Amino acid sequence: MSRKNRKDGRRNNQPPKEHQFKPGQSGNMNGRPKKRKSTYEDDIKAAFGTEREVTIDGKTEAKTLRQIILEQIAIGAAKGDPKMIKLSQPFLKVMDDAPELEMGPDDRKIFEDFKNRFSDDGEETDDEN
Repeated sequence: MSRKNRKDGRRNNQPPKEHQFKPGQSGNMNGRPKKRKSTYEDDIKAAFGTEREVTIDGKTEAKTLRQIILEQIAIGAAKGDPKMIKLSQPFLKVMDDAPELEMGPDDRKIFEDFKNRFSDDGEETDDEN
């Protein structure tokens, strides 16, 4: 059998004329999809969105790393760790049910006393009450 005429109609490794693309017609109308570059935000979402199995009080749950980290910050803040309290403040501001911190009368008096003790240039004044 000659290489030029095969049984399936192929010649010189080309499909038969009826199966070839017509002039001006592409085989892939949309073309190859562009490769999407990974951004820093995508990397963060992938890393902190990873789920882990966590056992709490004998119950196993699937939680994301983000949830685990936030719980650890909340637990540390509740225990009184100053670093965790500082870390938790932006999250508390985001919460809808977080109470607004207002100065009470006692707080105002302490603040005024402190303000009166120091002059505008930052030096302590000599007058004491």
